[in-house]
Amino acid sequence: MQEFPEEHELLVLFECEPTFLDTPSDTMVFFYNEATYEFSNGFEDFILTLQPACGDVKIQVTNHDTKNLITYLELKNIARFEIINDKKDVSSIMLTIEDDERLQTFEIDFKPKFKLITKIV
Repeated sequence: MQEFPEEHELLVLFECEPTFLDTPSDTMVFFYNEATYEFSNGFEDFILTLQPACGDVKIQVTNHDTKNLITYLELKNIARFEIINDKKDVSSIMLTIEDDERLQTFEIDFKPKFKLITKIV
């Protein structure tokens, strides 16, 4: 089973309200919806889409001034989505994919500037 942060933790981390694929209701809980967060750190703009029930995460990063694409990351079957730092000037997450043969981690900094570290063991 996938481990994802609660909806309120993501609101604080990304400092914005998500756009949902399906209109949230009492019967449509966050975990089974698709949420898209659009935010910026002043240097880069981010579009992050989550489907927690499927374990899918998409991250698009563009340069704030030129709008040039920096990174596009599309991950399936995320086992863990962890918030590593959630402070005013520093925010980062770690995404983990586990299978029988290897462990993959993706450390992603959003603030102060974007950074991506990928480890496959």
